[in-house]
Amino acid sequence: MAVVVDANLLVVLALDRRRAAVVEERLRAWREAGETLHAPSLLRYEVASALTRAVGAGQLAESDVGLAWRAATATPIQLHELEAGPEVVEVARRLGRQSAYDAAYVVLAWALGAELWTLDGPLARNASGIGLPVQLVEAT
Repeated sequence: MAVVVDANLLVVLALDRRRAAVVEERLRAWREAGETLHAPSLLRYEVASALTRAVGAGQLAESDVGLAWRAATATPIQLHELEAGPEVVEVARRLGRQSAYDAAYVVLAWALGAELWTLDGPLARNASGIGLPVQLVEAT
């Protein structure tokens, strides 16, 4: 089976020890179940962007960026190039989003017959409301 993971799960591993335990448990469960993890190739750019924002906000020291990057990218994930651009635009519009990033994850999940797992509550609610395969990792 396949699972699509949102970049925010990996960012939590690097920046939020409180919520990281829940994500680590979910990753362990998927590994034990033999699930393969997938994401659009933009995942690493989104992680880099989040780390950049964290440095700018004073939440992460520049000297710790390498460690945070390794924490966020240590999980084996198969990355996929975007091939379904029109579908991504359609899903972004259905989600009411001005950006295609979240939709790229949703469309990949759809193409793989998998679910997208995210920490983004509004994305999960909006997607499930229109029948898209998105699940929320509850990490409060």
